[in-house]
Amino acid sequence: MSIRLVTALFLLSLATSLARPTTYYVDSQNGNDSNNGTSRSSAWRSLAKVNSSKFLPNDSLLLRRGSTWREQLNFPSSGSAGAPIVIDAYGEGNLPLISGADLVPSASWTSSQGSPQVWQASVATQPNVVLFDAAKGHKKNSSTELTAPLDWFWTSGVLYIFSQQNPASAYKNPGIEAGVRPIGLNLTGISYVTVRNIAVSGANAIPYGEGAGIWAITVHLDGPTPGNLNISQVTVFGGAGDGIHIENAENCIVDSNLVRDNEGAGIKLNHSNEKFPVTSGIITNNEVHNNSFNGIFVVGCPRNETCRSVLHTNGLVVTGVKITGNRVHNNGAGIYLHETNNSLVANNVAYDNTDTSRRGEGYCVGISGSSSNIIEKNECYRARLSGIELSIDTGRPPFGSSDNIIRYNVVHDDGNHGIFTNYVPSQNNKIIYNLIYNHPQGSCIMANYLGHEIYNNTCYNSRIGIHLYISATTQKTGNIHVKNNIFVRDSQEHVLIEPGVQGPLDFANNLYFPDGPSAFNMKGAVTNFAGWRSNSGQDASSIAADPMLSPSPSEASPNFVIRAGSPAVGRGADLGTGYNLALAPSLTWPNQIKLLPQDNDRWDIGAFHHMP
Repeated sequence: MSIRLVTALFLLSLATSLARPTTYYVDSQNGNDSNNGTSRSSAWRSLAKVNSSKFLPNDSLLLRRGSTWREQLNFPSSGSAGAPIVIDAYGEGNLPLISGADLVPSASWTSSQGSPQVWQASVATQPNVVLFDAAKGHKKNSSTELTAPLDWFWTSGVLYIFSQQNPASAYKNPGIEAGVRPIGLNLTGISYVTVRNIAVSGANAIPYGEGAGIWAITVHLDGPTPGNLNISQVTVFGGAGDGIHIENAENCIVDSNLVRDNEGAGIKLNHSNEKFPVTSGIITNNEVHNNSFNGIFVVGCPRNETCRSVLHTNGLVVTGVKITGNRVHNNGAGIYLHETNNSLVANNVAYDNTDTSRRGEGYCVGISGSSSNIIEKNECYRARLSGIELSIDTGRPPFGSSDNIIRYNVVHDDGNHGIFTNYVPSQNNKIIYNLIYNHPQGSCIMANYLGHEIYNNTCYNSRIGIHLYISATTQKTGNIHVKNNIFVRDSQEHVLIEPGVQGPLDFANNLYFPDGPSAFNMKGAVTNFAGWRSNSGQDASSIAADPMLSPSPSEASPNFVIRAGSPAVGRGADLGTGYNLALAPSLTWPNQIKLLPQDNDRWDIGAFHHMP
C-alpha cells in the first residue's frame, strides 16, 4: 500500500473521528473536574469546568437531575446549522438546577435588636432577590417595614428578614438564598444551541437592566450575536430580572417552558442593534405567570430613543414573531408587543394580569407602535385595564398601531374596556368577529382616530357598547365603519359619539337590544333608537330587537349563538371576501375555534353564524 494511500486513509479516519459527536456529563455531587467528562462514571463536577471547555457542533452537555450548581454557566461554544449543541438532563429526579443565589448559612442568623420576629445575617453582595425555600421574597425599603413572612431588606452587608421563628429551623428546603450572580445560563453571542430540561432560579439581575435567568444578547455592538436558539421544557423562576431574555437574535424558539415569579418580564424578545435585524421567532406553549412586568414582551426601539447607548433615529422594529398557545396570567401585563410588525398572536389564554409593582400596563394583549399584526383566537379576561389595547409607543414622532386585524377573540370581565384603540397615528385597524362581554365599567369597543372597521362583533353587558371619542392627543376621529354588530344589555348607552368627533361615520346593519329613551348619545343628544337614526342619519338598515341568543347568556355559561329564528339571521351587510368567515357554534377557546362561511346572499349579524 502506497504512503499516499495510507496517509489519505489516516486523514479520513481522523476526520471521521473528529466529526463524531461527544456527550459530556456533569454531576455536582459525584463528579470530578479531573475526569474526562465523557461518561456518567467520569462526569465533571462544576460549571466552571464547562465554561473553560470547548464544544463542537452536535455535541451534548448533560446535567444530572437532582444536582444544584451555585455557579453561572457561561456557555462557551456555538453549534452550526443542522448540528446544534444540546444542553439537556440525564438521570432521575428533579430538573438539574442552576442557581444565581447562594444559601445564607443557617448558623449565621441572629435575632435583630428591637423585634423578635426580625432576623439578620451577614450577606456581603447586595441581593436583588431573596428566596425563602425557593419562594421569591418581598423586598422592603427598611427593616421597620418587615411585618410579614417573606419580607426582606438589605443594607451595608446585612440581610434582614421577617420570620416568626429562627430561620434556620423555619426554612430548610433548601433554606434562605440571597442573589449573587446576575445570570443563570449565559448564552451571549452563542448560536445553534438547544436547551431543554433544566431549571434556573434566583438570578440576581438588575431589574430592567443586565442579566436574566437565561440571557442571550449581542457581544458589544459588533457581535457576534445569538441566534437559532431552541429553549424548551425549561423552568425559570425567582429571578430579579427577566426570566428568559433574548436580544438581537434571529430564528429562536421558546417552547413549552414554565417561567414564573421573576421581577421583570417572563419571556422577552428584544431588538436593540440595527446590525442584527430580528425578523423571526417563535414563542409557543409556555406557562408564564406571576412575573412583575409583562408576561411575554416583544420590543424594538422607538424613534429617536437610545437603546444600548445608541440613538436610533428611525427606530428598530421586530417582525415575523409567532406567539401561540401560551398561558399567561398574574403578570403586570399579559402579552405585549412594542415596535413589532407583521407578527401573530394566536390561541393564547391571558388572564388576571393585574400586578402593578413594576408598572405593567395591565392588558391581556397590548400592542403599542405595532402594525400589520394578527391578534386572533385568544381568550382574554380579568385584565386590570382593557382586554386588548392598541396604542402608540414613546418615540418622537411615535409609531402607531395600524392595519392590525383583531378577530375571533373572546374578551370578557376586564377592568374597563373590552377592545380599546388610542392615540394618533393608530389607524385602519380591523376589529371583526370578536365575542366581548361583561365590561360594566367600560365599553365593549372604544376607538378614536381614523379608518377602523368594526364588523360582526357580539357585545354583551357593557356600560357602553360602541364609544367613539377624541382626546387631547387625538383630536380627529372619523372614517369609522360599524356594521353587523350585536349590542345587548349596555347599562348606559349602546352608542356614544362624543362631541368633537368629526366623522364621517358609517353605522349599518347592527342590532341593539333593548331600546330605551337614553340608549343612544350623539354628541350630547340623548335619544332612543328611532331618534338616533333620525338625528344621525346612521343605522337605517339596523334593528332594535331581541337577538334570541341560545341559550340566554349568563355569567356562569355564556353562549352567544343566535337561534335560527333570530332577527339577526340574514340581516347583515355583505362585506365581501376577507370578511365572510364567522364563528361556528360550540367552540372552546383558544384551541377549538371553528369558522363557518356566511351565506353568499344572507349574512348574519354578530360574531356567530346562526345555528341551523
